[in-house]
Amino acid sequence: MTEPLFYSEQLAEPGATLVLTGDEAHHAAASRRLHDGDTLWLFDGHGSIARATLLRVVARGRTLELRIEERRSEPAPKPEIHLACALPKGDRQQVLLDMTTQLGMAHFTPLACERSVVKRGANSMARWKKICLEACKQSRRLHLPSIEATSTVRDIVERMKAAGSSVWLAHSAAQAVSVSTAANQGAKHVTILIGPEGGFTEAEIEQAVAAGARMLTLGTSILRIETAAVTMVAAFALTAGSST
Repeated sequence: MTEPLFYSEQLAEPGATLVLTGDEAHHAAASRRLHDGDTLWLFDGHGSIARATLLRVVARGRTLELRIEERRSEPAPKPEIHLACALPKGDRQQVLLDMTTQLGMAHFTPLACERSVVKRGANSMARWKKICLEACKQSRRLHLPSIEATSTVRDIVERMKAAGSSVWLAHSAAQAVSVSTAANQGAKHVTILIGPEGGFTEAEIEQAVAAGARMLTLGTSILRIETAAVTMVAAFALTAGSST
């Protein structure tokens, strides 16, 4: 599939006509310069993808009329990876979300830690969704990550353990296991917690472990938040992929 990929919340059945509007339509007509008769692909963020033919461009490129030619669905990748981490500063948030989405992150929860410096802004949700959407289109990932409400360490561990997730806390300690060992345990749902630049406090670590989290480490290096996040998501996603 080399034709361009666009997002549509709804997908029609083969033979039906679908109208694409807004930013995605404008991008197709103005930036990609698609014309009548061109082929493009649409995905709904939940695993479904459709091949479509552009019938015509109207409303000065803000609306496309399309005919659906074929449609199929793909299952969500396993393990289902839930990344819960403190927010890095500025543009580093984009790097974190872009790369982890490309690797197959399924859920993202911003963590409110005792040593957190960056807080979620009023417009963060819209910006993060856009970053994740563009990352899906770039990598041809058909499942958009969900963005959850901000949570504390204790709350996210208790909630995810109750849901049956394997929960891992990024922290170098004598009893911590390597990320490669953790990734090879074959869990179907994984939650990874990553703290702020100053790390988790002893109280947060104790609360997480008491609630059922296990500690994992990438070694002795002190990594930036986004570096740790990308590395750990990659380890779980790619280890699973190599075993299938």
